[in-house]
Amino acid sequence: MNANSEFIEGDFVEDVNNIIFDVKGLEHPPTRVIAFPRYIPDEKGDRIRKVGNRKYAKIYDLNLRYTYMKRFLRKYLVYDEVFDMELCEIPKTDIIRHYKPANKLKELISNIEFLDETQRSALKLALILSYKSNVPLKNLGISGSIMVDLHKDNSDIDIVVYGTKESFKVIEALREFFNEGILRKYSMDEYERLYVFRKAYEVLDLKAFIKHEKRKLFQGMFKGREFFIRFIENLSEKKPYGYYRYKNLGKITVKARVIDDTRSIFTPVRYVIDNVKIIEAETKHPIKPENITEIVSFRGRFCQQVFKGENIIAKGKIEAVLENNYLTHYRIIVGGSPKDYLVNEEFVK
Repeated sequence: MNANSEFIEGDFVEDVNNIIFDVKGLEHPPTRVIAFPRYIPDEKGDRIRKVGNRKYAKIYDLNLRYTYMKRFLRKYLVYDEVFDMELCEIPKTDIIRHYKPANKLKELISNIEFLDETQRSALKLALILSYKSNVPLKNLGISGSIMVDLHKDNSDIDIVVYGTKESFKVIEALREFFNEGILRKYSMDEYERLYVFRKAYEVLDLKAFIKHEKRKLFQGMFKGREFFIRFIENLSEKKPYGYYRYKNLGKITVKARVIDDTRSIFTPVRYVIDNVKIIEAETKHPIKPENITEIVSFRGRFCQQVFKGENIIAKGKIEAVLENNYLTHYRIIVGGSPKDYLVNEEFVK
């Protein structure tokens, strides 16, 4: 897969106001890009960009992002008929720079003697991943604050892996890394900080949260620095924007069984489910549980959240998926609200 394909998850874009946005998903309108503000120019910001000597502040919380957009970026908030919701969509004519993780990795390699400690740690992890997994460096990239030169001394490492086959190779290498001590899982204190940072306390107790997080291979610590790895499947496997249309039907809570977790490492993440039982629903019309066949999230935190064979409980938005205006199935989207969750039923008993 070509990591330099147009606008995909893991990319950032900068608009005419020098606001830096992170691109969401793989489906975008022809003339606009779905992305949300991540770094905003702010004289009181704690991040300084050498180019232009401009200060930035980071906004990560989804509610804060929407608050900021409604105040300062109203023209970017548009109703998207394909996704049936209001999204932040930036006209391509307003984009002055497109940041690609693969390009950043190449840049770090070319300037290896001039890197700071944060950059050096990110490059080292990427090189080790490539070597141990036998995945070419062209299928890897470095995203996050490092990609846009807004990192700090304690910034984490965000790596992107491109390609379905390559992603599976890397996930197996990560399993070995943890066993060998090259990487380590979070400590209890670090899990507690993550619990608070993600506001997981709104839906889960700490014990259940840690049980879920401990199983994840794409996050942890590398040489005292936090890392997160995002996996992007082959774009050739995805349908173009508009091929499917999605209709918001309300909110739902279900119990179900996971029958396929093959896409559990990718962003967007997808779980195939059956044996669905509706616990609670506020929907526009009655929905047959047997027609709810998948759970999807555009948030990396829900990757490897549950696994094949597990009985789960999920709360989120219920959508009808349409192909050529015909209903194919229903899906549950988790992660659009702080109250959404996806859990192993055994962990929350």
